[in-house]
Amino acid sequence: MAKPLLLYLILFVSFLQCLCSPVFRENETGARVKRQFSLNFGATHQQDEGTDVTGEAIARLWRSQSGNTEVQGSASYNQHFGGFAGDGKARIGGMLTLTHNY
Repeated sequence: MAKPLLLYLILFVSFLQCLCSPVFRENETGARVKRQFSLNFGATHQQDEGTDVTGEAIARLWRSQSGNTEVQGSASYNQHFGGFAGDGKARIGGMLTLTHNY
C-alpha cells in the first residue's frame, strides 16, 4: 500500500508544478526560463535490522516577476521494512515554503 502512496505523492507534486506554471515561460525580455524539479530516492539495508526506504520530491511552484518572492513545495516518504519489529507504517510529509528577499 505504501508504494502507490509514494507514486501518488510524486504525481501530486508534478501536477502542482504544471498547474502553477508551464515548464517554460517567457519573462519580460522574451528569454525562456527553465523550471527545475528534483526527485531523490534512497534505501539503506542493515543485516538483521531491515531496510529503510525514502523518497522526496522538491519543486519551485511559483516565482514573482521580480524574482524576490517564490513558493517551493516538497513531499517526502519514509518507511522501514523487516527486522525485529517488522514492517513500519509509511511516514508521508509535505511542506510549502514562502520566501521573500527584500
